[in-house]
Amino acid sequence: MLSASLAAVVVADTSTALSGNPLTVHVGERGQLQAFRAGDPTGIFFAPSSTVGDAGFFLAFTQALPGDGAPKVYGFQGSAGPFGLDAYTPGSQTAATGSGTPEDPLRQITKYAVGSPALVEVTQTTAYVNGAQQFGVRWDVRNVSGATVKFKALAAADFYFDGSDRGTGIFTAGPPRFIGGTNADTGNSGGFSEVLGSPSGSPPWSAYQALAYGSGPEEVWGKIKDAAGTSTASFDSTVVGEPVDNAGGVEWDQRVGAGLPNNQTASFELAVKSAVPQALQLSPSNAGAPRGVPVAFTATAKDTDNVPYAGRTLRYAILGVNPATGSAVLAGDGSATITDPGTNAGADTVVAFVDFNNDGVRQPVEPQGSALATFVDNVAPSCKVKVSGDRPGGGGAGKPLVITITCNEQATVTVTTALQAPSRRARRSATATQRRKRATKKIKLKPRTTTVRPGEKVPVKLKVPKAVARKYAGKTLTANVKVTVKDSSGNTTTVKKKQKIKLAKLKRKRR
Repeated sequence: MLSASLAAVVVADTSTALSGNPLTVHVGERGQLQAFRAGDPTGIFFAPSSTVGDAGFFLAFTQALPGDGAPKVYGFQGSAGPFGLDAYTPGSQTAATGSGTPEDPLRQITKYAVGSPALVEVTQTTAYVNGAQQFGVRWDVRNVSGATVKFKALAAADFYFDGSDRGTGIFTAGPPRFIGGTNADTGNSGGFSEVLGSPSGSPPWSAYQALAYGSGPEEVWGKIKDAAGTSTASFDSTVVGEPVDNAGGVEWDQRVGAGLPNNQTASFELAVKSAVPQALQLSPSNAGAPRGVPVAFTATAKDTDNVPYAGRTLRYAILGVNPATGSAVLAGDGSATITDPGTNAGADTVVAFVDFNNDGVRQPVEPQGSALATFVDNVAPSCKVKVSGDRPGGGGAGKPLVITITCNEQATVTVTTALQAPSRRARRSATATQRRKRATKKIKLKPRTTTVRPGEKVPVKLKVPKAVARKYAGKTLTANVKVTVKDSSGNTTTVKKKQKIKLAKLKRKRR
């Protein structure tokens, strides 16, 4: 619990806004930082609803300042930490200036001091360019104590991304180096990015750490509170891998040894980044190939700061004529390959998403993308046709006429059959017209249409009309079968089969 005096410090602090898009940045009287993304009511640092965040700049004097008597750490008291520090003395805050363009960024200056009267003055400049996923912060530390001062400069924050303060650590070696955290369920992330050289002359980080929030000796605010007690690095350059109430910090220790002479200034600078997932990209977005020739799609997952989601799980489904599901682990560049085998001709839709929480089900915040694949088949299907049926006919006698079809791919088949009756000999005296009438007679059966699957034998049963069965009972007819096959790509083939069949004799009724 905060003491009354420290609580008063927290409550009394106000902030000045840099109203940009998509980020609005707030700076407290003692340099505290907070930022809100457009459309999100929660800030990127704890406390999420406050414009005065538990994030900012700290000076740990490893050698006592004139009049202090002991090494101390100066900073601010946060809503959930740090606690027990000596508070900066607020100075002044300007309103934000600039138009937000790269040439004329939004800019705000906050001044505060160590001690009263001031022994060390800090001028904090915060800048933001509209459209950016980060804002810059520069601290100019001027020694006005009358003696050389030795100190560590540290920046630290209690992260809060996308409605949660739990996450895992992130570090990229760069350049520039980046240390921060990410919400394991949504992929939203943020942290500190190193800035080196001109114009500020900021030196490299001496150490960094992604670690748990808290006041314990191995937690972020505990390390800040104890920073003046040693001349060695307070952070240990490690990155927490498991989900914790995550925080992070960096430090510059260049002024611990030789110190900063009186009336001189040392500058320290970094970029505060906030990123959300970009839309998942699938390339190509629309592809075509012959049937049986696979199509490979490259899925790429990055955040809005262009940082890849390496090591995350990509899940996908192929919807269409080649249904399938699968998963892959995103490579270091945030990419993975999805292959549609194209076994069947037709259209497929490939749908993929990044499974941040690895639960197998897409959440609204998990980026998703899709692509199309069309497989064209120019080869007609290959089919075999068999005609069978012993003594087909009506009247309860014999078996049906059965056409069995086997094809190498799924297709629609239409069976048309004509029975050819035996011709009767014409008398020698018959006229030409009479001879034509006695010519071979063809009897067309009703066509049948069905669907066949690859390698599956499909029997098509044909009924012989009763009138035909009675008229030609016991006689041998010729069945002329024509099977027209059409696959999903519109390729057609025709198979003809001719076979003699003997119709069943009629059964005589018993008296």
